Amino acid sequence: MAAISLLLVDDHAIVREGYRSLLSKQPGLSVLAEAQDSIQAYQLFKDCRPDVVMTDISLPGMGGIELIARIRQRETRAKILVFSMHQNPSFAVQASRAGALGYVTKSSDPSELLRAIPEVYAGRHYLSADIAQALAMAKLDYGHYALDSLSV
Repeated sequence: MAAISLLLVDDHAIVREGYRSLLSKQPGLSVLAEAQDSIQAYQLFKDCRPDVVMTDISLPGMGGIELIARIRQRETRAKILVFSMHQNPSFAVQASRAGALGYVTKSSDPSELLRAIPEVYAGRHYLSADIAQALAMAKLDYGHYALDSLSV
C-alpha cells in the first residue's frame, strides 16, 4: 500500500517542522509538500494532489476556512484535516461546514493526530476528544448547536 501523501499548511515554520518530524517517522505517511499561507497551499494542492490536506485555520491570506471551501469547490472529494489551536467548537463547526472531515486541536496528544489522518483519508469524520466533548456539552446545554450564531 502506498503511503498517504500529506500537504502540511501552517504559517509557523517551527510548527511545520515539528509536525513534519512527527509524521516522517510514521510508516505509511509522507509529507509531500508544505505551505506557509493559504494562497501557497491552494496552489500546491492543485499542483501536487495530496491524499490529505492538513491545515491550520488561522492563516495569512484568505484564511483556513476559505481555503477549505476553495479546495472542496475544486475537488469535492478532497480530504481535509484541520489542526488548530482554537478549542472553541464553533471553529470545528465552521471547518466542517466548509468541507473539512477532521478537526484536531494542537493541545491534543500527537497520537490523536496520527489516528485522525487515516480516518480522514478513508473519508470518515474525526474530532479530537476535547472538541467532541465540547460539541456534546453544547448540545446538552442548549438542546441544539447554539454555535450557529457564533462567528470566527
